[in-house]
Amino acid sequence: MMFFRKIVAKFAEWLQPEHKLVYVDELPRNVKDKTIYIVGDVKQPWLLAFNCPCGCQNLIQLNLLKDAAPCWGFKVNKKNKINIYPSVWRTTGCESHFFVRKGKIDWVRGYESYRKTKGFLSFWK
Repeated sequence: MMFFRKIVAKFAEWLQPEHKLVYVDELPRNVKDKTIYIVGDVKQPWLLAFNCPCGCQNLIQLNLLKDAAPCWGFKVNKKNKINIYPSVWRTTGCESHFFVRKGKIDWVRGYESYRKTKGFLSFWK
């Protein structure tokens, strides 16, 4: 049964759409889904921005300036696919936790069960 789950997971990963990269000088007012904006000078960008992949439509803005915390980094490979590090974990709102690897969202294992449990428990408070 575990073998079947792994095959289904790999197939789902293969079908997942990739995020497109767009270099901009300033963040646009309307941020498109499945698009990661690299904001600032091409050689020294200062921000990554994209809509939350969970579907809540909140804008995620990741600082790239090493002098300010928290700080993220990224690499773009030869095929123009982005890796963002470390993971993105929203502490408010939807509380999504994921990595961006090769332009695709890689959800942290156990996130869905955590989210369901937290939602269930908050119902009783």
